[in-house]
Amino acid sequence: MFVLQRFLHRLSVVLMVVAALAILLMTFHITADVLLKVFFNMPIIGTLEIVTYFYMVACIFLPLAHLQATGTPILVELFTQKLEPGAIARLDRLGALLTAFYLGMFAWWGGVMAIGKTRIGETIDATYFELPIWPMRWVLVGSCALAAVIALLQVFRRSSDGAGAILENRRLGDLES
Repeated sequence: MFVLQRFLHRLSVVLMVVAALAILLMTFHITADVLLKVFFNMPIIGTLEIVTYFYMVACIFLPLAHLQATGTPILVELFTQKLEPGAIARLDRLGALLTAFYLGMFAWWGGVMAIGKTRIGETIDATYFELPIWPMRWVLVGSCALAAVIALLQVFRRSSDGAGAILENRRLGDLES
């Protein structure tokens, strides 16, 4: 189990790096488009479509697995900070289970949609050319599925860990002295 967790964590890091590169490329692409438009009246054709259907999908969905693997989703502890460690541990397991279910359903429905869009070769009109966008649907499916598997493994890991270990791993909650 530990080898699988380490592999999934490393894979999530790779996806996070790819997302960071997508942000960098998007920044350069938009900057070049603006500069060319302002100074030479020659915008880059398809910038809006490429940013919307490629860069943004990568920026939003690729980091999901890393966020889940590192335990950095936002935790709201307003109502739970006074609970006993065992109750917090049970809530954390329930939260991880619900996260796995939600991401799994998102991946499943995204997969159904991706299969259909792949079959028809979904494209978007980018003024002078057709831009195929069906591959980015698979980014959503893979990212959500990987994050769901990580969340499910966290449920099992948290079940075997004690309540004290779960509280130690939380990054928030030290607001009160």
